[in-house]
Amino acid sequence: MISFRGLGKPQYLFRPGILLRRLGQEVRPVGPREVVRLPWGLHIEVITSDVVGMGLAHQGLSDIVTTEILWRLTSPGDRTIDVGANIGYFTSLLAFRVGVQGQVFAWEPHPETFRLLESNVESWQEEGCCTPITLYQVALSNRDGMGILSNFVGQEANTSYSFLTSQPETAQLSVKIARLGHFLDSSKPIQLMKVDAQWHEAQVFEGAGEHLRSGKIRDIVFEEESQFPARSHEILLSAGYKIFWFQERLFGPKVIPPTQSCNRRDYDIAPSYLATRDPDRALRLLSGSGWHSF
Repeated sequence: MISFRGLGKPQYLFRPGILLRRLGQEVRPVGPREVVRLPWGLHIEVITSDVVGMGLAHQGLSDIVTTEILWRLTSPGDRTIDVGANIGYFTSLLAFRVGVQGQVFAWEPHPETFRLLESNVESWQEEGCCTPITLYQVALSNRDGMGILSNFVGQEANTSYSFLTSQPETAQLSVKIARLGHFLDSSKPIQLMKVDAQWHEAQVFEGAGEHLRSGKIRDIVFEEESQFPARSHEILLSAGYKIFWFQERLFGPKVIPPTQSCNRRDYDIAPSYLATRDPDRALRLLSGSGWHSF
């Protein structure tokens, strides 16, 4: 390991073993299905026809800024939520970080993706190295009933990009829709919630109802492609949250105000935001240099 000093507490920024493994993954041929070892030791099965699966097969990581933010904000024993769990990349991170005393609840509506998520979770439970994970094959929104899950034309294989719509494009599926508030117990706070709902984040927050306004959810890490202040931001601000977003740097993510411009890279996905009820704690945990999650 190489440590950098002079930046406060020493942080181990580069791990040669991990870097060599990632370089090897980048150049090797991949099959239609691959099992990938994640930086925290759990294994995840991916389908490489999907863009997220292909990225994990080649790099062993996905969305490094959000990965790092979730890693730092999650503590042993936390109760956590993963909305839009996909095949379980962030679900596995949360499960590993909260330990056997914590809890993870995950929602994924796409039936094919959900089957792979279930299989991955079963394999982690058999390893006995993380908390039990509760799964729901449901799309969270601001209403209850049924909805249409769709993909853009030509993107049918990318189930990771499926989205709820009233005007289906292609490969449409009927899925169950429910409000998050139905699944939450007001007497048991949630320490961290991650939301990736493909342009549906605002409706997810509306569906949380009083649980959002009462402060029972401490930290929310979410994607939002629209410029601040989008509807999702407005809902969270009116519920009493402080919002930040992040810029990727060589020495780790940088926390910046939501009104400040951010240098985006060509490969960046939707920006990651943090809405928090405890900004002092969040800024303390996120202020150090380095990449702690890999």
